[in-house]
Amino acid sequence: MSEHILVTGGAGFIGTHLCAALLDRGAHVTAVDSLRAGRLPALTRLRQHERFTLIEHDITEPLDWRTPVTAVMHLASPIGPAHVRDHPVPTLLAGSAGTVNALDIARRYGARIVLMSSAEVYGDALVQPQPETYAGNVDPVGVMSGYQEAKRFLEAMAMAYRREFGVNAGIIRPFNVYGPGMLPSDRRVVAAFVAAALSGQDLVVNGPKAIRSLCYVDDFVTGLIAMMDSDASGPINVGACEGTAIGDLAELVVSTVGTGSVRLGPSTETDAAARVPDIALARDTLGWEPSTPLKDGIRAAVDDMRLRIANQATVRFDVPAAWTSLIPEVSALQCRADSVGGALRWLTESYPVLAPRLLSPDGQLVSWTNIYLAQDNVRDLDGLDTILTGDVTLIALPAMAGG
Repeated sequence: MSEHILVTGGAGFIGTHLCAALLDRGAHVTAVDSLRAGRLPALTRLRQHERFTLIEHDITEPLDWRTPVTAVMHLASPIGPAHVRDHPVPTLLAGSAGTVNALDIARRYGARIVLMSSAEVYGDALVQPQPETYAGNVDPVGVMSGYQEAKRFLEAMAMAYRREFGVNAGIIRPFNVYGPGMLPSDRRVVAAFVAAALSGQDLVVNGPKAIRSLCYVDDFVTGLIAMMDSDASGPINVGACEGTAIGDLAELVVSTVGTGSVRLGPSTETDAAARVPDIALARDTLGWEPSTPLKDGIRAAVDDMRLRIANQATVRFDVPAAWTSLIPEVSALQCRADSVGGALRWLTESYPVLAPRLLSPDGQLVSWTNIYLAQDNVRDLDGLDTILTGDVTLIALPAMAGG
């Protein structure tokens, strides 16, 4: 039987890289994704492949799946510190209900399943570097608890299915992953720094001595596939074992881009945390370790995002006067984006006071506002996925009282 691999979260940054790598090795790949985080350009290329299928579905709901698979790769989860802090409920549901649904598919077909956890299970680590035997230092009711506890539940349920039902489950604990394919609107540290530098803005560093493990995405995907090909239960750390100070990362990005500047911001307790993996188990069990030097990976990420930004449309927003009165310090609303969703996410992230008038907590257009592109309501086009070309104006009009 040829490989047929189901990838939850397959339309995301890591997911699209994984799907491409699996296709390269001859597998049939089905990606399951809600697409609430938008569509990456890589997804368009994947959909042109005859062995790739995309199912738009929220994995927190049971999936009526009736096709045998050889493996399940469970990556689906909200990402980004700001997003998971603001939306802990869908984050917890992805780690709980989503995990159970993925495990049930693997159990039904006797498939190997690899579940992507997170270095966040270590919390504010008191051990450096962190081995898999370290139980962590997590606050179950802290601001990041929605994400941390979701991943801790994922690990516990994976091991429960392995012990009780004999499911061939394996757990990967990724550390920071970066590389080509990140969106300029992505607020994780590498993407945020690169986007700021390309715009000639300040790279704000909160806690310049904070240490992070930065693993290039191709290296990480190699580790994921090695885990899939093994029967190891894990958890296994996959990340760069050499930590990088955030201040040094900012300086590297600025020097690579050639624009931007580094500015120190106020330090917080979270910013001071260090998180670097002990990868001895990955070396011994999977024969894996990262090989891409940081400067080469950052160069690739910069070149990709530079091209992505150059191809984006300039988007102007025409919004009701009552809205602009909420942000009086702004004379014009303008950004660069390649889709309606990308433009609206920029607007709501830049001016959170406008968010309830545009997007729901799960990232969908709210019913009480219409968005027009020229004469067309974007709901009559492709909604948030509507592609933008050339300079455009998006017009926001209340659809009913209260908008």
